[in-house]
Amino acid sequence: MGFFRGGLVLILGILLFSSFLIMNSFFVLSSSLKYENVKDGLYPIMKDMASSGTGELLPEEIIGEFNLTDAAKDVLNQAKNYCRNQNNTKYVFSYKEYNVDVPCELANSGSPEDFINETYDDVIYGIYYKEYDCKFWDCFSKTKLPFFLVSEKARDYWKEKFYFSLLFSLILIMLVFLLIEEKRNTPIVVGILLALSAFPLLKLNDFLYVLAGDFSSLITIFLSSMQRVFMFSLVFGILLVGTGLALRFWNPDAIKEKISKKEIKEIVKKEVSKEKQKLAKKK
Repeated sequence: MGFFRGGLVLILGILLFSSFLIMNSFFVLSSSLKYENVKDGLYPIMKDMASSGTGELLPEEIIGEFNLTDAAKDVLNQAKNYCRNQNNTKYVFSYKEYNVDVPCELANSGSPEDFINETYDDVIYGIYYKEYDCKFWDCFSKTKLPFFLVSEKARDYWKEKFYFSLLFSLILIMLVFLLIEEKRNTPIVVGILLALSAFPLLKLNDFLYVLAGDFSSLITIFLSSMQRVFMFSLVFGILLVGTGLALRFWNPDAIKEKISKKEIKEIVKKEVSKEKQKLAKKK
């Protein structure tokens, strides 16, 4: 029976390690795809697409399809002419189905660079919050540009996977607790597995680069929170191990015994003192 239980605990431990690894990977992807991270990561890629024209970061056919800098320069004079009318407060134009809304104040007094930057900001916002009419994996074949990978749709997809793997990990932890003989060892086992599962994250970028192929420049966005997730899993795992070790060395029965002896000594001292006082009064 003990051998059978030990084998089940071993199998559960392997499953829990795998679950932690998958959970951490999903956590990296979902937390990296916040709008602020996507904006900071996508902006230099799109700028390079327009400036290099060499296909260094993305395939040349995509660069030819998406040159936002030239588009912004082409409409800049139109925006200035439109905004000379004092009743107009903003200039709106569309590029590749993304709406760009530039304040007239910026078009009139701002530099061409400011106008271009505002154009990029609006297009990146449109890319991130666009309603993609396809399931996540179907979007690869239905969209020519791979920007859905860095959209809110992608973040929600990975977040859902993260919560599912978290729930699965908690179920495995409960099973380990039920099967392990020394219940106090559960935090130690879970903590070690969680800490160890953090280290493969350091190789996650290599794995994603192989999968991404021509779109490898987007990998930096996917992994922007990798270091934080790595440290969280490592530190939390170490804390669990420390908690488990503290439980092993903490013996409530011994503490109660020490407290009991101390209380007895105090009672004896008080009684002896009372008897001495009574004898002194009689004398």
